[in-house]
This record gives sequence, C-alpha cells and structure tokens, in this order.
Amino acid sequence: MNGTAAGVGAAFALACDFRVMSKESALLYAFINIGLGPDGGASWLLSRQVGYSKALEIATGGKRVLGEECFKLGLTNKLVESNEIVDVAKSWAIELSKKPTIGIGITKQDMIFSLNNDLLSTIEFEAKEQVAAFYSEDLKEGVTAFLEKRKANFKGK
Repeated sequence: MNGTAAGVGAAFALACDFRVMSKESALLYAFINIGLGPDGGASWLLSRQVGYSKALEIATGGKRVLGEECFKLGLTNKLVESNEIVDVAKSWAIELSKKPTIGIGITKQDMIFSLNNDLLSTIEFEAKEQVAAFYSEDLKEGVTAFLEKRKANFKGK
C-alpha cells in the first residue's frame, strides 16, 4: 500500500494474505462519515485482525489509521519508506517463491480452518493435510536438502 486505502479499498487491502505498507500510507474506514456501515467484508476482515473492540473503534471513528499504527496493530506485515515499497514487496515475493508451494497452500488452508474451529478439530485437519504432503516430491527434496545441509530446490510437485 502506498497511499490511503479508503472504504472498500481498505477492505480489499485486508483481504490480502500479506501487506507491505509505506510509512506515509493509511487505512480509512470512511463509511461512517457518510452515514453507512462497513461494506465489502470490512467488518469481518477488520474484527478478525484486531479484535471486536478495536475494530469497532476504527470503523466508528472514521479516521485514517496511519502506517505506524497499522504496523503495531498487525494490519500490515512490513512498514517501509515509500521509495522502498516495490523493492521490499518484490524481494518478499521472490523469497516466498522459493518455498514449497504445496506446503504454503497447506499452511494457508490450516490457518483459515483454525479461524472457525476448535483446537482438536484443527489438529485433526492439520493431520489430514500433512498426509497429502507426504507423497510430494517437495517433501522428499526438503528432507534430502536438510540431510545434505543445502538449500532445497522445490518444484511444486
């Protein structure tokens, strides 16, 4: 994010798995300023990321939440200077692209499942997801690379 993401734009930003934000940027839940409530999933997204009370404060306040506060609240993963935003985002994307895509997909599914389920159900879900990874070439490569003390070269298979 490089600038102010307002209204549904703020909701879209929070719908992203990861966010890089410049220090000069902000989120603005401006619906209240024109007599509306949140839209575009904003209430669902915001309350799950900062909790009910803080989400209600932000949504009813109608004020910009500046980059530093967004970082403290966990609304952005990285806070950088505006001239660094593209380089930092690209670097992070490259780093993620070297990870096992099957493992990333499983991890994301596990995290989403855990949001609406209890601990025991989540443990059972994770176990089922792990079984799928056992047969992947990426797991074999990861274990081999670990034993050979080298970086893994994952293929997404």
